Amino acid sequence: MEQVLLDPNNPRFSDLGEEVHPIQEGRFADERVQSHTFERMKADSFDVSELRDTIKTLGFLPMDKIVLRRWTGNQDENTKYVVIEGNRRVTALKWLIHLHDIGRETFSAEQIENFTHLDCLLIDDSRAPDSIYLILPGLRHVSGIKEWGPYQKAKAVYGLRCSGLSPQQAAQSLGLSTRAANSAYRCFLALEAMKEDEEYGEYAQPKMYSYFEEVFKKPNLKSWLGWSDERESFLEEDLVAEFYSWIVPLEGEDSEKITTAIQVRELAAIINDEEAIAILRSPSGTLARALARYEADHPQDWLPKIKAATSALRALTPETLRAMQPEYLTALETLLSQAQSTINDRQVLLSRE
Repeated sequence: MEQVLLDPNNPRFSDLGEEVHPIQEGRFADERVQSHTFERMKADSFDVSELRDTIKTLGFLPMDKIVLRRWTGNQDENTKYVVIEGNRRVTALKWLIHLHDIGRETFSAEQIENFTHLDCLLIDDSRAPDSIYLILPGLRHVSGIKEWGPYQKAKAVYGLRCSGLSPQQAAQSLGLSTRAANSAYRCFLALEAMKEDEEYGEYAQPKMYSYFEEVFKKPNLKSWLGWSDERESFLEEDLVAEFYSWIVPLEGEDSEKITTAIQVRELAAIINDEEAIAILRSPSGTLARALARYEADHPQDWLPKIKAATSALRALTPETLRAMQPEYLTALETLLSQAQSTINDRQVLLSRE
């Protein structure tokens, strides 16, 4: 097991919301690098503790072989190998061995043998293309047992296309449709472009990938920002910078105008309404205020919802009312309170005119 190195550049680390800084190959075997990688793999989001406990109970069952490659940084006869596929399993095994070494657990010689002598697959570097290091993990994790997040999928698509594969080949290599892979590719490029922005680049984290997913789902937002497939970038630089300013905290403040990816969908509803956008652009403007103005000017968008809610309430039977759970009653009380508040707000506004 000492010959097996965890991958310090594991795509999973993007899930931690950190900026990924590639580790040079020659430092993979450094004790501190491996220790840091081991600790990062133990993050709750990777569920390694659950896998560790399963292996402790049932033993290591190599139903899917761990895939390795030779570490190219070898400087002596002690050959080492880097994990291509199986970093979670290797972490769980190393964790169990560590617990045994420090006395927190006590395993039999047979168990230690099971944890340390693994039947692995070794990639032949002389015959395998460079893209194999993305394809193999991708086939398992893009739609596999421990699925990669959207950002990791997009990064894999990007890596394969940069390695020379066509959009169709990259998609097929990862088990994605060409349309889904192309969408992921565009979102990745958009986030990478934000990383290069002098003013907002420091805020571009993998967790913001979903914001750009929503942009590309809305044709009017995509057009507003001037996306070009030929140039693989947004062309409306001023508007792009403005969009960045809405999704990152204002200087000296903690809140953003757009705080979640779902709110990007709401932005799409008002992006072409000059008065609503003017409210959003004002120093004290918020998306909620901009939406309120838009809805006031477009009653056809919200009035049917009010009528539908009214019809739903009228349709409630006595039996339904008797069996109503507390959370439903709370929802009705909230609706009543909001309706009264809205009426009061209107009266205040009219009194000021």
